[in-house]
Amino acid sequence: MKAIKLLFVIALLALWSNKAYAQNNNGQAEPYAQIFTDQDKDFLQLWYYEQILKMDLDEDGRDNYRTLLTYYTYRMGKLVLPKYGYSNAEQKTRFDDLTQKLHAEMKDLLNDQNYAIHLESFERIKEKVYKAKEWE
Repeated sequence: MKAIKLLFVIALLALWSNKAYAQNNNGQAEPYAQIFTDQDKDFLQLWYYEQILKMDLDEDGRDNYRTLLTYYTYRMGKLVLPKYGYSNAEQKTRFDDLTQKLHAEMKDLLNDQNYAIHLESFERIKEKVYKAKEWE
């Protein structure tokens, strides 16, 4: 359980960092466009808190939910890194793939009522990302 909490803290720190940088060929840091804006990150924090209240999860349920959510949003946030060289279309495809994997794991973790809350709520996050990235 401590390893899961440590993983969560590491992923959360990376996800919530205010500036995103990548190294260029000269080893210097250059800013890049993030999948999740600072506003999205604020929304994610508030959203997570609201979901936990709606779902009335026990401590293990909250930890597992938070770990999965953080793991997948962290991976989603890294799709824009120049080191991967993904085009905008590839970023969208990979974002959608990660969303489906997240939903599949959440379906196994949550009961039907809580899974419906998760789906409805994550759709709001997805809409924000789609709008910001101008995806259809």
